[in-house]
Amino acid sequence: MTGKSKVVSILGVILASLGCGSVATLAQERHDAAHSGPAMNFHRIDPQLATGGHFTDGGIPVLEEQGVSLVIDLRDRPPRGQEKRLAAAGIRYINVPVVWKAPEMEDFAEFARHMSENEGEHILVQCQANYRASAMTYAYRVAKEGVPEAEARQDLEAIWTPEGKWADYIGEILDSGNKGTASE
Repeated sequence: MTGKSKVVSILGVILASLGCGSVATLAQERHDAAHSGPAMNFHRIDPQLATGGHFTDGGIPVLEEQGVSLVIDLRDRPPRGQEKRLAAAGIRYINVPVVWKAPEMEDFAEFARHMSENEGEHILVQCQANYRASAMTYAYRVAKEGVPEAEARQDLEAIWTPEGKWADYIGEILDSGNKGTASE
């Protein structure tokens, strides 16, 4: 091997290890961001509304400090004792079971009813990883509150971009005549 090829080889090893290091760092940063806050993938939409996944360690006391008064949990199998833990912190709990692989229009109707009945409350919409929660909240804001789609989409896509079944489900909600205000 010539001197030049040794330098190129060494440089390649260095660059490869830097690349791997930066990928590992990026992965760690994404993990840390997803698990910072009171819930996985926590996202504050406005002072009265947030979405999130399962609670992180110490998450319920943080929600209590933030003044959250209601958690609407969209998991079809929420953790045992969830309602009791929240009640101990003075936070009300509603479960609207939405099956991840098979969301139904009735699920959205029940969710929308609870959202409109609790207008003015400080609400966290929750599921396992903040996919159902962010999607249903997006659909509610656009269909029922009249929030411009592009504005609501920014909050949705801060968490994920729905595809397949969930993109179709959201489209069905928005196309089904679920337009108007929460009071309709």
